[in-house]
Amino acid sequence: MDAFCLAAIIQELQGVVVGATIDRVVQPDRWSLMLVFQRHRPGGLLLSVKPDAPRVELRPPPRKSSLPSSRFGDLVASKTKEALIEAVEQVGLDRIMAIHMRGGPLSEAAMTLYIEMLGPASNFFLVDRVTGTVIDRLRSASGRTRGKTPGPGEPYQPPFDNSRIDPRFVNEDEFQELVRVRLAEGVEPARVLATCFTGFSSLMATELVARSGLSTLASLDEQARALWKPFHEFMDCVATAAFEPKLLMGSDGEPVGIAAFPLVTVPTDHQVPYSTMAEALAAYHASREQGERLQALQVGLLRRLQSEIGAAERLLAGLGQEAALYRDGELHARKGRLLLANRANIRRGQQTVELADYAEPGTPLLRVELDPACSIEENAQRFFALHRKAKRGAAIVNTRLEEAALRLATLRSLIQKASMANGAGELQWVDAALARMARRRPVQGPAAPRVQRTEGPEPRTFRSSDGFSILVGKSGAGNDRLTWRLARPHDLWLHAQGIRGSHVLVRLAKGKQAPPRTLCEAAQLAAYYSQARGEVKVPVDYVLRKFLRKPRAAAPGAVLLTQEKTITVRPEADLVRRLHTADALSAED
Repeated sequence: MDAFCLAAIIQELQGVVVGATIDRVVQPDRWSLMLVFQRHRPGGLLLSVKPDAPRVELRPPPRKSSLPSSRFGDLVASKTKEALIEAVEQVGLDRIMAIHMRGGPLSEAAMTLYIEMLGPASNFFLVDRVTGTVIDRLRSASGRTRGKTPGPGEPYQPPFDNSRIDPRFVNEDEFQELVRVRLAEGVEPARVLATCFTGFSSLMATELVARSGLSTLASLDEQARALWKPFHEFMDCVATAAFEPKLLMGSDGEPVGIAAFPLVTVPTDHQVPYSTMAEALAAYHASREQGERLQALQVGLLRRLQSEIGAAERLLAGLGQEAALYRDGELHARKGRLLLANRANIRRGQQTVELADYAEPGTPLLRVELDPACSIEENAQRFFALHRKAKRGAAIVNTRLEEAALRLATLRSLIQKASMANGAGELQWVDAALARMARRRPVQGPAAPRVQRTEGPEPRTFRSSDGFSILVGKSGAGNDRLTWRLARPHDLWLHAQGIRGSHVLVRLAKGKQAPPRTLCEAAQLAAYYSQARGEVKVPVDYVLRKFLRKPRAAAPGAVLLTQEKTITVRPEADLVRRLHTADALSAED
């Protein structure tokens, strides 16, 4: 909104708000004030000094402010309640508006509210008209380019540029002399008008030059005379309030600005006429607000989609790593079969053996690691157990990989559609599609009775030689309780490898590791409380609790684990009694 548009809107306000009594003042947002009038007068006058969107608009008052009032808003409200608006004027031919008031709680106090709509330097000032000093202002440091921002008690001076002249009070001789001097300095005609006279934006200065039919080949005097004619016509229109408001449209059909007069520099079909400047401003701001809402919706939607895509990519990468752990499943089965087929040629106590696979001729010898404390059949069964475990895990992981890949592809398709959306309908469709994909917790009815879930028994308790608490599950349900309800992510979890048995948990401080002796004792407990209690050597898997996952619809005690390590131990009943006794004694203390 340039100075000519402001002149037009102030002219329209003269017969509407002058003589109105202010009922109250509200602050719709940090940049705005709304003067709400009493009874028969129009609802309210919205004044905004937002740097990129100044406004002066008659509109119904809001039912309540979206933000609490600032200190300045509260002060204006208290000072101007029941004040009478005496006059509304434009200060100079500039983007500064003055509302003169009298009355209010302090009897006949005379005040002026200045609205400076000067881009980044925009501000409100409430000024005592008698002393000419500032009562208060909205912004203490508004970035004025001419002089510092006056504070409470200091004289108020509009931020006029003394190098620019009010064009309403310039005669023909003064105009031609000033313009001739600047043109002689090599300044472009439009730039001359914008820098020499207040009120001329670059748009209106260019418009005046276009109307003049100026030729740069003409003499400086001829150019100055050519510019005077449209300049004088503009000033006559301002003096007689002969405004013809236009809403300027862009090539995409969206409003890009407003003008107080028809423009020859803009195609006629890109100018929408309005009977009043208030209507043109209302149409412009309505379109702008709709565009801002759509932009905010699009930005928020893109941010959510990018977050979901990042999560989906991390999940896919994690599942890929997990799947890689299960790819050796067939190799475990192959090792077990070869051990059984070659048992006559393998001595007990060997640690490694290299075997030929006659079912696949031409393949190199396969190196198989053995537990020297176990028989050949036991070693084979250990490999078969690893194969079964990998097979179960691979099936689950592969299904989840397919689901994650499909989800990621869908999200990428949605973010492309959101980026190219042309209207609210397309953005809302993407928003609804994303909502259907969003992960939600199941909703429980507030009136539904709580059903007490059956929990497993309390775990057995032990204490290691290093003083660490060790818990051992007593059943399938007890294992679930220990692993999924009592364990913390950083606790150490153990279980005999490939056979049924108790879950074992070592309580650890966050970021700490179990000492080797405690790890060995916990593994011996896991081996003892398993179906391998009578074996000489039992492999035991151990891993932090955070690397466990409960398979969907699995039996009690079933888990899937990743990043596990294995330790081989001998179950010892004496150790179990000793650790249990130590725990009992410490409990009694």
